[in-house]
Amino acid sequence: MSYQIFPNIIFIFSVLGILLIILRHLPNAVEDDPSKLASVPVQEKLIKKGLPAVAFSQASSVTKLWFKRFWNFMLEAKDLKPTAITGYNLKKIFGNRHLGAQKTQTHPSTTQDIKDEKFFLEAIKKEPKNFTHYDSLGKYYLEKNSFTDSRDIYEYLTNHQPTNGDYSARLAYSCYQLKQYDQAAIYYERSLALDSAQPNRYYNLGLSWEALGQPSQAEHAILSAIALEPKNSKYYISLSNIYSKMGEQVKAKTILEQARHFDPKNETLKEKISKLGK
Repeated sequence: MSYQIFPNIIFIFSVLGILLIILRHLPNAVEDDPSKLASVPVQEKLIKKGLPAVAFSQASSVTKLWFKRFWNFMLEAKDLKPTAITGYNLKKIFGNRHLGAQKTQTHPSTTQDIKDEKFFLEAIKKEPKNFTHYDSLGKYYLEKNSFTDSRDIYEYLTNHQPTNGDYSARLAYSCYQLKQYDQAAIYYERSLALDSAQPNRYYNLGLSWEALGQPSQAEHAILSAIALEPKNSKYYISLSNIYSKMGEQVKAKTILEQARHFDPKNETLKEKISKLGK
C-alpha cells in the first residue's frame, strides 16, 4: 500500500509548494489609510460610535481562505476529507474551540463589575487592531438586543476576517432579528461553508428560509441539523411545522413521533401530535 500512497503525498506537497511561492508574492490588499474609510458605510457607522478609523489588511485572511479551500479540494480528490459529523462529534468532546489554540483574552482585565458600551469602546481605542475587542462589543450589543449595532460590528468584522465563521453567524443572527431574512440566509450559508459541523446554524438557516417562504430549502437545512444532532427535539418540532405549512400532515406527525422515541416526556411534542390527530 505504501507504494501507492507516497506518489500521492509527493504530488500534494509539490502543488502546495508552488501555491505557497505564488502567495508569498501577493501584495497587501489594504493599506492603513484612514482617509479611505470614509467612503465605506460600515466604517462611517463605527467612526460615529467613537471608534478609531483603522483599516486592516485582508491579504492574510484571503490567503488563509484560499489555502483552506485548496487543501480541502486536495483531500476530497484523495478521499481523505473527514465528514462534518466527525468534526461535530470532536467539538462535543473537546469543546467548540480549536485544539491547541491559545486562549485569547477578550478584553483587558478589570475590577469593574459592569462592562458597558463605553468600556468596550475604550478597549478598542487602546488596541484598535485587536479584533477580539470588536467581538466583545458585538456580543454586548447582542445581549442588549441592540441588533442594528451588532449587525454593524459584525459586518465590519466579516469584511476584515472573512474566514471567521463565528462572525458570519453572529451577523446572520443580527440580520434575522432585524427581519432581514435574505441577508440572514446568506451569512448563515457563509458561516457553514467555513464550518459545516454546526447544527444550530443549519437550524437557524432553516428558520431564515422558512421566513422567506422557501419551505423546501428550510426542510433541507433542518434535516442537515438533525443529521448532526439527531436527538434535539427542537429541530423535529420546527421540521414538523414546515411540513404542516406544506400540507404534509402525515409527515408532520411522523417526524414528531420519531422525536418522542428519545424524548418521551416532552409535553410540546405530545401536544403537537395530539393536534395533528390520530
